[in-house]
Amino acid sequence: MTQRTKVAAVITAVLAIGGLIAIPNDVADLWNRVFGDEPPASAGPPASPDQVVPATTTQPVAAGPTTTTEEASPPVAEDPPTEDAGGAAEPPPVTTNAAPRPTRGGALIAEIRMGPGGKIGPAEYRAGSAPGANVDVFDDYGQLSAGCYPSWVLTREGAEVRKVRNGRCTSGGITMFNFGDSLDSPGSYRLSVSVVTDGGQRGSSSVDFQVS
Repeated sequence: MTQRTKVAAVITAVLAIGGLIAIPNDVADLWNRVFGDEPPASAGPPASPDQVVPATTTQPVAAGPTTTTEEASPPVAEDPPTEDAGGAAEPPPVTTNAAPRPTRGGALIAEIRMGPGGKIGPAEYRAGSAPGANVDVFDDYGQLSAGCYPSWVLTREGAEVRKVRNGRCTSGGITMFNFGDSLDSPGSYRLSVSVVTDGGQRGSSSVDFQVS
């Protein structure tokens, strides 16, 4: 920029500040007075303040609150109860409403059963036979076995011939009273049994027969 151009810019600025109406004729007249010639073609009136485009200022946008969406966690399955180290878990106590078993009682009923060996009539056996005999014992609650003790006595014409004792009231497949050679002689015989239990129950029975 030349010296004259600078001066022209200053003149134009002064006229604008002073509120003068800068029209082309006034500028040209003032130029002629100062420099004695015509102003350059590029020199012109300054732009009106209304024509100045204001600078655009970008304001920072305030950041709004941040919303965070949390996903729902799936339900956590509970672990099954574990056993204590060194042993299995104790089972829960069992509650029962069963009534206690009553104590045995009532009168004993003893039934003698004679074997069929040597039998020759309803109540008659051949001399020298050995039929054998067992006993079934019952009370108010059923048949007895352990804790029940039979005592046998065989008599002929009232005289004692043989005695046997057992440790239980069931035979278990073994003959409880074995006659042996007790029936070698003919006559009238009676086989008797007396029973006693650990609970103090007592009972007895007998059977009469003939030996011929």
